[in-house]
Amino acid sequence: MQVICLSDDGTRRSSFMLHPWKHLIIPAGMVALLLVGLSVNQMLGLYRLDATPPNAEVSENDAGKLLTALEQQISTVEQIKKAYANYTVDVDTLSARLGTLEAEIARLNALAKRVADKAKLDPQEFSLDAKPARGGLASDDVEVIVPKLSSNEFLASFELVENNLDRQKGMLATLDQILEGMSVQSEISPSGRPVRSGYISSEFGFRRDPFNGRQKMHKGVDYAGPHGTEIYAVGGGVVSFAGNRNDGYGNVVEVDHGDGLISRYAHLSTTKVAEGEVVKKGDNVAWMGSTGRSTGSHLHLEVLKHGAQVDPREYLGHEE
Repeated sequence: MQVICLSDDGTRRSSFMLHPWKHLIIPAGMVALLLVGLSVNQMLGLYRLDATPPNAEVSENDAGKLLTALEQQISTVEQIKKAYANYTVDVDTLSARLGTLEAEIARLNALAKRVADKAKLDPQEFSLDAKPARGGLASDDVEVIVPKLSSNEFLASFELVENNLDRQKGMLATLDQILEGMSVQSEISPSGRPVRSGYISSEFGFRRDPFNGRQKMHKGVDYAGPHGTEIYAVGGGVVSFAGNRNDGYGNVVEVDHGDGLISRYAHLSTTKVAEGEVVKKGDNVAWMGSTGRSTGSHLHLEVLKHGAQVDPREYLGHEE
């Protein structure tokens, strides 16, 4: 369709073509869509405003009740936390302490075994590896329910066991030292017989000299026996002399036991040990003979204390 436009005086005019789809229908559709969109947006906005709940008004009484309930809940939570802390134990720390206790118990058992051995206790009576036997009779009494220990009480018991172990370990260590000292003293101190056979033919003290018949001090004990009889150390120590002496002793072995004590074995046929050698009580140190000033095969045993001969019976005993 063609549209012609004229001016008011009719002197001017213009015309243009009007297409229904391009200039009428499409613009009208766009306007309609715009109106629909605005309507939908307004409706959604109104819905949201309607859906918003109004501010609730709380009275002072209701607010007090809410605060009281909240305080009670907080108090309950605090009590639960305290109770949980009371029953909670640091597992890593406890495991480490338990491992230390087990190691201490193992050392304590080893020390106790050593003490039992030194004290020569019956190993069956003092069997530390076996748990002690326990028992009890069945009873119809009402069972007593013992409350569980809290972590603090449990740790306190743990510390008590540790302290008891330390005290017992100290006592056993002291006893071990005492027994060790007794054992060492028993090992080095002269005692017992220097021969397995034979008899005492002459005691310590004044006697008639076998060569001239005069009274003379005999400064040892003589053991008579066959030639070649084994001679044993009456105490542990260090050989301070082994060889021949020209003062009537013949072949001699001397053992220094410390603390000023020396045992001397004289008239030997042969010596077995050398000077500076360490010997234990009961070690074979020589063989019996008749060297030096002697009338026959025998052992002349002396015990010297700080250089002076003393009666060997004081150390060797009087059982013969």
